[in-house]
Amino acid sequence: MLKNWKDIAIALALAILTWYLLTGREKVEAWVDMSVEMTNAPQGLTIRKGLVSKIEVRVRGPKGLVRSLDRRKWTYSLDVSKLKVGENLVDIDRERIPLSMAYEVVEVKPSRLILTVDRLAKKQVPVIAEWRGTLRPDYRLLEIKTEPEEVEVRGAERQVRQMNQARVAVQLDFDDPPALWSEDVPIKLAEGVEANPGQVKVSLRFGPEVKTAWVRVPVRLETGPSLSAQVGQKHVRVQVEAPVSALREAEAGRDIDGLAAVVSLPGGLKPGRHPVRYELETPEGFRVLSRQSETVVVTIRK
Repeated sequence: MLKNWKDIAIALALAILTWYLLTGREKVEAWVDMSVEMTNAPQGLTIRKGLVSKIEVRVRGPKGLVRSLDRRKWTYSLDVSKLKVGENLVDIDRERIPLSMAYEVVEVKPSRLILTVDRLAKKQVPVIAEWRGTLRPDYRLLEIKTEPEEVEVRGAERQVRQMNQARVAVQLDFDDPPALWSEDVPIKLAEGVEANPGQVKVSLRFGPEVKTAWVRVPVRLETGPSLSAQVGQKHVRVQVEAPVSALREAEAGRDIDGLAAVVSLPGGLKPGRHPVRYELETPEGFRVLSRQSETVVVTIRK
């Protein structure tokens, strides 16, 4: 019984060894992705065009070893120490592909790179902010600004030389706009150009839509308990800059809430008719531009 078990174990071991030798010796091919990493980058130069993030390598080798290639992350070191301003033809050096002698490199895609190189440049440019979106009727954007107002842009000399501003855009739709909105927004530039700082604080200030119009203002007389007086007119006309929504009240023939011409009588007035200056009370958002008259006539009774 023991002898049979030994024969079976030996036969099994020989079968495994034979399978390993056969499969190990069988040659297969596979494509392997390798990320590209620059080395020895020259000072003051930048690659503007042509650099790839990865290359594809077709390799041939033992079946068992080739299957294990996908389990690792491979990196190809691209030596760029000899780059000059302009177009540079750089071959992918098979000797630098990080594979052992057990593998044969059959093909590389791409096999060479055409790199466009430029000098590095930098300069200060103003930041221009734009708001795109919708507001409810009768509201508008009053102010938009950035902090800081300028940034330093850095990149290829040809691109940086042509830049005269850095733009940021904010896309927002408001049903109920706030008086002030602010947030950090990244600066988007052309590929190969970067800004310092890379984002700015954009502030938007909103307010009601305004227009200029002449409106009638009710006159309110303020007197002491012992004085009998009467104003000769019930309204004065005043030119204001005010929210459109409030001016609709005036267009409909109604008085505007919070808008009044207040007459406070000075002491010592004798009975008779007197021109008296009035002061305007205005609601928030109103700005007085001019008046038809500075005074109203008040009659003092005995």
